[in-house]
Amino acid sequence: MAGVSWDYYDKQWIKDVEAKYLPPRGEGETMATQITTAIAKLVYKWYNDGDVFDNQHGLEGWCNDLSSYANWLALYVDGADEILGRIFDITTGAQYEELLKDLVDKYQDMDLLDQYNAKPKVGTVYDCEGPFVFREYYDDDEEEEEDY
Repeated sequence: MAGVSWDYYDKQWIKDVEAKYLPPRGEGETMATQITTAIAKLVYKWYNDGDVFDNQHGLEGWCNDLSSYANWLALYVDGADEILGRIFDITTGAQYEELLKDLVDKYQDMDLLDQYNAKPKVGTVYDCEGPFVFREYYDDDEEEEEDY
């Protein structure tokens, strides 16, 4: 599997969705803005920093905890848990990129987001617990030093 290049996200329809539903800061006041915020964060952090939303399985990711974004999507967006749940079987970056592409293709749809825009903000994408977990790994020397 070749993966998905960053250029994929430079399409006009994605730019149009983000222009309409990605707030300049925060998560906005509707579910549409929350969905767009969460997905944009997951995509951006992978391609710029190598961060994943769950590092307990095949991919370690880097250092930023993105689990809350994925947990919020899984909890509040119909069907998102099915796409996100594939993380448990992913072992390569290319597979993770396909997961992100599928998430964007399904949920960054203008018609779907127009429907979610009629729904007020629910919970917060910044603090949501669920099945996805990110744990920081320390090497043995750091753990030993903390014990003293």
